[in-house]
Amino acid sequence: MAMLSRRAFTACRVQAASRRVTPVRAMASAADKVKSFVGDSKVAIFSKTYCPYCTRVKGLMTELKVPFQVLELDNMGAEGQELQDALQPVTGRRTVPQVFVGGKFIGGCDDTVALHNAGKLKGELAAVGISI
Repeated sequence: MAMLSRRAFTACRVQAASRRVTPVRAMASAADKVKSFVGDSKVAIFSKTYCPYCTRVKGLMTELKVPFQVLELDNMGAEGQELQDALQPVTGRRTVPQVFVGGKFIGGCDDTVALHNAGKLKGELAAVGISI
């Protein structure tokens, strides 16, 4: 491995498995990843594959032909747990699903279904250019 100055060493982390040196600033925190995923998606859903509430909200979006991005946290190992932990300060919840439209947290399954039943989900989606 290349020799690093003390200053450069403090700004880098050595990944033991690959022996690569990765700048710390290049490694996004879980909170940054949540923010990026939500910001890059018109409709973002944090989900788990075995969760019936997640299945219901994804089914609703599919039925309405709403394009959405989903992160299945249980398929992501430790990173999935970190992302779920990072959602707590953003939404006040650790449960899934967590649904965002246009970067705005609209709630979990019951909240999303209630918005749809009240005719309000259509307006939230229209605000980001999705018509149903």
